[in-house]
Amino acid sequence: MGEVRGSHFHAGMDIKTSGISGLPVYATQSGHVSRIKVSSGGYGHALYIQHSNGETSVYAHLLKFKTKIADYVRHQQYDKQSFNLDLFPDESMFPVQRGDLIALSGNTGSSQGPHLHFELRDPNQKPINPLNKGFNEIVDDIPPFVQGIALKTMSINARITNQFGRFEYKANKRDSIFYIDDPIRVNGEIGVQIKAYDKLNGASNRNGIPYISVFFDDKKILEVQIDSFSFSESRHVANYYDYQARKERRGTYLKLYIDDGNYLPFYRFNFNSGLLNIDDNNLHEVKIILKDAYGNSSTLLIPLQGAIPETRIAKIETYSPNEIETSLIENLLAIKGPCISSTPNHAFLYGNRMVYELMPSYYSTEAAVYLWDMKLGLPDSISICDVSKKFQYEVMLPSGLEFNFYNKVFDIKLYRRSLYDTLYLEMEHTILPDREIETYKIGNNKTPLANPILITFKPQLDYSSSEKYAVFSTEDFNNFGFVGNNWENDEIKIRTKSLGYFVILADTLAPTIKPKQVNHKKISFRIKDDLSGIKKYNAYLNKEWLLMHYDPKQNYIWSETIEPNIPLKGEFKLVVEDNVGNISNYETEIK
Repeated sequence: MGEVRGSHFHAGMDIKTSGISGLPVYATQSGHVSRIKVSSGGYGHALYIQHSNGETSVYAHLLKFKTKIADYVRHQQYDKQSFNLDLFPDESMFPVQRGDLIALSGNTGSSQGPHLHFELRDPNQKPINPLNKGFNEIVDDIPPFVQGIALKTMSINARITNQFGRFEYKANKRDSIFYIDDPIRVNGEIGVQIKAYDKLNGASNRNGIPYISVFFDDKKILEVQIDSFSFSESRHVANYYDYQARKERRGTYLKLYIDDGNYLPFYRFNFNSGLLNIDDNNLHEVKIILKDAYGNSSTLLIPLQGAIPETRIAKIETYSPNEIETSLIENLLAIKGPCISSTPNHAFLYGNRMVYELMPSYYSTEAAVYLWDMKLGLPDSISICDVSKKFQYEVMLPSGLEFNFYNKVFDIKLYRRSLYDTLYLEMEHTILPDREIETYKIGNNKTPLANPILITFKPQLDYSSSEKYAVFSTEDFNNFGFVGNNWENDEIKIRTKSLGYFVILADTLAPTIKPKQVNHKKISFRIKDDLSGIKKYNAYLNKEWLLMHYDPKQNYIWSETIEPNIPLKGEFKLVVEDNVGNISNYETEIK
């Protein structure tokens, strides 16, 4: 419960089924079935049972519903001619008693393996932690485990070991205490992040940690308690952890401070948003206590040595000689460049139609670091020791406001809650003549968005058969993800919650249909589309709609008649359409 899952907080608990489907699932308390959902993604086959206390229990990724419910769902699918359903039966239709068999466990929807996803929700449909109900079947005497921390400078004058940026440290364990070996020299406003997990007896899974307290010199400055949240709040998970570190596959580091744009309800106590302010030469200690739902706790101790930062240091971290490297941290641009003399070189930054002469904030014999406050203006380029770099910053997009940006190749519309914080957007448009495609760089995929934005592309190439062209996201220009193909005149509009590279590609190949079993007992196929993806499919037997279940993980569909044991005979037709309208047909006569 509350575990970070990339795009959301996990809303319940996952119960292992030994890697198999078909185990019996029973109602946890008496009540009635209040909702039944069938989907090829998400929770797959899911049941919702409302109880007399107003709470709802949820059972997801099911293989099958119990007979009466299954019959009702199947008839509704035929009535609506749709595999996907979202039904809200009257409370008198499916009453249940505690311990009643309601379904069989499965692997449907977005499940990555057979298991039962179980939730409890309060009367307002907000998930609550099931483990707080005291399930004696679950054994947990294992305290959380700390892997490491990261420290991050949060203001232009802040320093960690005399440098500006984000730095990771491994945690060690002595007896029952985790610790960082040596005091870390710091100065100014600092944010602490932690990489940790919890385990339960008999399971290898690394789970989230619901309770965290942070103390600075024995004074509590932050308390996190994840017991409940709404699904709208869950979508803001990217502001709870370091999004860039996770995208760079360095793991999940939870922010132990409240960043700009973070409105999550988990903070029971905070002082100065959890940020540390150190402006002395004293030794300080950060103590972090982590607890799981069963009360097991671990303590991490971090010694911090207050120290006035030095301007000349021994080495600049992670610098490649003779290049200019940049990183944007909050509103500050850190620029690493060559320093080839005993005295630091000035840098010349061009922006706001002016030239700014910058002194390095600190330097070594090989390199110097210059800091630029982006709120002063977007830089065009910088020159250091005859080495130059051109920036691609096009616009500063404010958070908390509706905002429209226009240029000749695309427009961007922001909504009031699209951004967590001010976004300094890098942009580039390129036409690749060898592949006859055009690419758009709009920000980067290491920057999260709180809610979707609207992008209107204005293609520069000729797309005479525009209905077959769509926008795709890509990271390597070899793998592509369909985003949208809403053409209006010569422009194409998409909504996206991801930044990065986009391309406009034609998808002219129809989906493939491969029969697996076609007889009077069962009809099944593998259906697949290699570019834009499957949009919809429909099957007909003797011109009557036929229900086909769909498992997109296996690219597999299979038939089910409205009543059991009806033989599948006569003229059969399957129509499969991809996201740009390419259609494949399969027809046969079943004798």
